[in-house]
Amino acid sequence: MKGIAVSTGVAIGKAYLLDSTKFCILKHQLSELEAEKEVDRFREAIEKTKLQMTDIKKRAKKVADKYAVILDTYSLLLDDDILVNDTIENIKKYKTNAEWALTQTLNNFLKLFDNINDEYLKGKKDDLDLLVQTILRNLIGHSQESLSDIQEPVIIVTHSLSPSDTIMMPRNFVKGMATEAGGKTSHVGIFAAALGIPAITGIKGLTSNINSGDQIIVDGIDGEVIIGPSSETLQHYAKKQENYRKYEERLLANIHQPAETLDGHQVKLLANIESSQEIKSLHKFGAEGVGLYRTEFLYLAASVLPEERELYENFKLVVQEMDSKPVVIRTMDIGMDKQFGNVRNDDEDNPALGLRGIRLSLAKPQLLTDQAKGILRASLYGDVKILYPMVSSVTEIIQANKILEDAKNDLRKDQIPFNENLEVGAMIETPAAAICIDHILKEVDFISIGTNDLIQYLLAVDRVNENVAHLYQPFHPSVLRSLKNIIQSAENAGKKVSICGELGGDPMATMLLLGLGKLDDLSMEPHSIPKVKKIIRTIRLDEARQLADNVLEMSSPDEITSFITNEMRVRFPEDFDRDLSFEEKSSST
Repeated sequence: MKGIAVSTGVAIGKAYLLDSTKFCILKHQLSELEAEKEVDRFREAIEKTKLQMTDIKKRAKKVADKYAVILDTYSLLLDDDILVNDTIENIKKYKTNAEWALTQTLNNFLKLFDNINDEYLKGKKDDLDLLVQTILRNLIGHSQESLSDIQEPVIIVTHSLSPSDTIMMPRNFVKGMATEAGGKTSHVGIFAAALGIPAITGIKGLTSNINSGDQIIVDGIDGEVIIGPSSETLQHYAKKQENYRKYEERLLANIHQPAETLDGHQVKLLANIESSQEIKSLHKFGAEGVGLYRTEFLYLAASVLPEERELYENFKLVVQEMDSKPVVIRTMDIGMDKQFGNVRNDDEDNPALGLRGIRLSLAKPQLLTDQAKGILRASLYGDVKILYPMVSSVTEIIQANKILEDAKNDLRKDQIPFNENLEVGAMIETPAAAICIDHILKEVDFISIGTNDLIQYLLAVDRVNENVAHLYQPFHPSVLRSLKNIIQSAENAGKKVSICGELGGDPMATMLLLGLGKLDDLSMEPHSIPKVKKIIRTIRLDEARQLADNVLEMSSPDEITSFITNEMRVRFPEDFDRDLSFEEKSSST
């Protein structure tokens, strides 16, 4: 069965089927007096859930900083105006039971995530649903079976895992995880990756095909679950399991060496982060800075709009932790139908093309002013840069820079120091920005290519729409020609260029990207850095350019994908040839 590999490795063992069936909620009409009591019952369930989350977070800190961050978001959601107050209002208005009112609120709340275009944040929908299920359990007085009772090595199989599930499980007995819900950015993936537990999510029909005690294999390398494997298959995967462990050890052995080609071209490998608490783990993967600090989490679950000082303290912490390494802070790239102080957006039929990114910041200039001041003040402590998202015209940059300049003047008047030479960058992620790149380069110090959106907009494909997701093709000729033109234009203008979308962290694309032109930085999820670095350190720049030249002559995405796949498998069998085990690939080179 195929799914999404969220934590790499191979697990072999007995399945432990965890019942995570959702409750069937019925609607009950209440009297006026009963409705008032129902509000009190709901508040008690919220308080109980908060205490549970506080306890879970204490345990989570022992697991991983990034995992604890998710629980911060959960706690903020429990204080959220929409989740809590709207439920209370619905109980009073419609005189219904709390369980029914809460599920109705959840459906409305999920629209928040539909109006977010960032793929990472969209992945949090499952986490929100799990939180509501926890509240429902506290309302109903139902306790789910505890994973703490497990006393033998198992592979957890379930529809979804709540934070309390993952924290309570005895980690010395959990060899792997497989779930029907979730994605790469869900808490299950982050938890599993933090502990090195092979895990796969998003497997439709998983629980109906597996029983507790079944022998299964979780292949977190290729995203497959094998049920009832033969002895020959077991032997193959046992070897693959051991060889991948050795392969990972070799990847991390030289992690702090520079990402430099054999002929001396150096590229900085930076990290994409969502929280200040992730900084401590970047050293492990050899990150040379932060190429994209997504600030959306500071707003996503906030019941009160974060102000300048709060933003400054957060940014300052990140910059100080990174010492003198670069930190690129992207202003808020979000659009939602949510009340933030006096900021409210209406529902949008197509939020990906709506009021988001720099558009929202310019429509609500105080938002950008507070962010700009926070970033400016933090710039005193290190190499800080500001990055504008969703740019589609030079006018937007000029307007944003005017707000930035006004923020500087305010700080000067208040005698608050900052780096007067703060670098300003633009995200190149719309076709308009790609086509008019020469105009944009005149107004900024650097550019960062957001390949996720750029590909989506160039190809007119919503990659989360299962009907057209197969048409989302990173190696489409139009995408590669656009990238080459953008990179070449930046070089001609003497401006630095970075790639911070998923393509930048895909080892299969590394050689091609270097061959398209002078790239200064690649920014990616931290765990992708070791393999990308290995590719860079074992190639020559002229080889990469030849590869790119060959590809640019091709007209079919399938032809290009096949060519690149074959080339990379031949050059790096240890990393890309899935037909052999990792150790076999290593010895064959």
